[in-house]
Amino acid sequence: LVWHSAKEYISHRLFKSVEELKNLLNRLLNQGELIIRWGRKIKNKGNAAIAN
Repeated sequence: LVWHSAKEYISHRLFKSVEELKNLLNRLLNQGELIIRWGRKIKNKGNAAIAN
């Protein structure tokens, strides 16, 4: 779920360089800046499940 949320966060952004993207991913994944919306539906082996 963390990687999926990170991809959603960066998917519609433009980056000047790969280094800029790496820095953002580092902040999101390693420094705790990513906020995950846990109340959404997630897929679990092809079946819809609701995360609590």
